[in-house]
Amino acid sequence: MPPRTPATAYICQSCLRTFHLRLRLHSIPLRRLTTTTTTPPSPETGTFRKDLKTRLKSERRSRQSLKCRTFPEAYVVTCGLEIHAQLNCARKLFSRSSTSISAPPNTHIAPFDAALPGSQPRLNKSVLLPALRAAIALRCRVNEVSRFDRKHYFYWDQPSGYQITQFYSALANDGHVMLYPHDTPYASSGGVRVPIRQVQLEQDTGKTIASANVSLVDLNRVGAGLVEIITAPFDIPGVAFASAVMKKLQATLRSVGACVVGMEWGGLRADVNVSVRSKGVQELGRRCEIKNLSSLKLVEEAITAEVERQVRILENGGVVEGETRGWDVEKGTTKRLRGKERGVDYRYMPDPDLGPVVIAPGVVESVRKELPLLPDEVLEQLTGTGYHLNVRDAQTLMMWDEGEVGVISYYKDVVEKVTTALGTAETAKQKKGKEVGKIVGNWLIHGLGGTLTTHALPWPLNPLTPTTLSSLITHLLTNKITSATAKSLLSTTLFSPSETRTVEQIIEQENLAIKALSEAELEEIVRRTVTSDDDDGRSVGVLVQLRGLQEDGGGRGEKRKGLASFFVGKVMKELARSVRAERVEAAVEKVLREVV
Repeated sequence: MPPRTPATAYICQSCLRTFHLRLRLHSIPLRRLTTTTTTPPSPETGTFRKDLKTRLKSERRSRQSLKCRTFPEAYVVTCGLEIHAQLNCARKLFSRSSTSISAPPNTHIAPFDAALPGSQPRLNKSVLLPALRAAIALRCRVNEVSRFDRKHYFYWDQPSGYQITQFYSALANDGHVMLYPHDTPYASSGGVRVPIRQVQLEQDTGKTIASANVSLVDLNRVGAGLVEIITAPFDIPGVAFASAVMKKLQATLRSVGACVVGMEWGGLRADVNVSVRSKGVQELGRRCEIKNLSSLKLVEEAITAEVERQVRILENGGVVEGETRGWDVEKGTTKRLRGKERGVDYRYMPDPDLGPVVIAPGVVESVRKELPLLPDEVLEQLTGTGYHLNVRDAQTLMMWDEGEVGVISYYKDVVEKVTTALGTAETAKQKKGKEVGKIVGNWLIHGLGGTLTTHALPWPLNPLTPTTLSSLITHLLTNKITSATAKSLLSTTLFSPSETRTVEQIIEQENLAIKALSEAELEEIVRRTVTSDDDDGRSVGVLVQLRGLQEDGGGRGEKRKGLASFFVGKVMKELARSVRAERVEAAVEKVLREVV
C-alpha cells in the first residue's frame, strides 16, 4: 500500500466561520478550585506536616526577600522566555479527542495520542483560530505558510518518543509586547519593548503523577493544542521584570480568548533561559535553561537563585556551562538535569505525515478586526476622558473582569445610565469635581464588591442589576438621599432575597428622602438634641468636656472634633439620616459655639 500523501491544511474565510461556531459551542471554561472532605491525619502525621510546612514557608520567605534586591552592579542579567499556553479549543491538535481539564485519568485518548502503531495525525484546523488570535495580539507577522516538525526526545509522558511542533517554519514571527509603568516600575513612560522571536503550534505532553514508590501517567493531556511563545533575549534590571513580562503575556492571551486557563491553574508553563555577563561585555554569557516553571513566584525564585549561582561561579574564576536545569522547590536552588550539546538540544526533522499550513489572503485581517480590546487599550479607555478612573481602580476592575467576565461591561452600563439620568456632562459632576466614572467605580469596587464579599456571593449571583445600582447612585448625586442612606440600602435592603421594590419605591415607602429643612429648623433640632438629658447624662458629660477644653485653650483640637461628632451622630440618628452630614456638622458647630 503506497504511503499517504500529507494533506495541505488550507485555512480560508469559510473555515473562520466554522471555527467561530465551534468555539461558541465548545469553549473551555475557566477552571475552578474545588474542595473535598478528607479524613483528618493522625496527630503524629499532622504535627510532622505542620512542622514541614512551617519550615518551607520560612525558607520561601527568605527567598522572597532575595527577589526584591537588585542584581550585582558589576553584572548584566539576560533572560529569555519560552512560554507554553494551552489553547482555548475543544479538540486536540491532531486527533478528535476532547481537550479535558478535570476528567478521570486516561479517558480522553485517541489511538494517535497513545502512539499506537499505524495511527497518524490529522490536523484539527479549529485550533488555528485561538493561535492566530494569540499571534496577532502579540503583534507578530503571521506567515502565509508554516510547517510541522518532530522534536525527538524520550520521556514516559510522551508515548511516541517525539513531540510535534514548529521549529523551522513557525506560525508567526517578529512580534513584541510592551511594558509600561503600570506593569512594572522598571518601565519608562514610553514603555519597554520586549521582542518575541516566534509563536508556534505544539502538542502537549502527558501528566506524571509521582509518589514515593511509583509514578503514574495520565495521557489525557497528550496532544492538546499549545501555542509556544519564544522571546528574544532581553536584559532584566530586576527579577520582577521577567515576571511582569509573563503577566503581560498571560493577560494578552486571555483578553483575546486564545488562552483561558493561566499559570495559576496549570494551563501556562514557562522555561526560562538565564545568562550573566560582566558590564561592558557585548557578547551574551552562556545560558542555562530552567525547565517547567508553573507559577510567577517560581519564575522569580528560580531566576534569583540561578543568577546567584552563575555570579558565584564567575567570581571564583570558573566558567558557566550551558545546561538544562530544574527547580528544587524545597531547597530553593536549581539543579542540573543534563548538559547542552549545542544551541539546540533536540533532534528536529520535518514531520512526514503532516503537510504545510496555508493561511489564505484576508484571513489574518478578518481575525484582527474581530479581536476585543487588548489590556493596554482597556486601561487607556478606563482612565481616559470617558471614565476618569485612576490606574489602580482601573486595574482592579480588569483583574476582577479576568476572573468574572462581565464586570467591566457592567461598570460601563452603570456609568452610561447614571450619566443619562443626570443629563449633560457638566451636571454629572459633584462639587468636589469627581466625574461620574470615578464615583461609579468607587461604588462598584468598594461598595458592591465589599458587600458581595460580606455575603459570600460570587459575581454571577450579584442581585443588583445595572439599573438598580445606577438608580441608587443617581438618587445620591441628585441629593435625594444621603451617602449614609445609600450605603445602608446597598449593604442590606437591596441584597435581601425577598426585596422586589425599586430604589425609588424603597426611598418613598420608608421615608428615606432628604428632608427639606431650613437652616433655622435644623439648628433648632440640633439645639434641642445638644441640651437634652434623655440619654442618661451622656450629652451633659460631653458638654462639660467641651467647656473644659475651651477653658484650657484646646477648643479647636482633634479631641474637640471627636466630642462634637457625638452630637452629629445623635442628630443624624434622630433625623433617620435624611439630612446630609455636612449640613448637620455645620449646624452642630454653630450651636456649640453658642452653648459652650
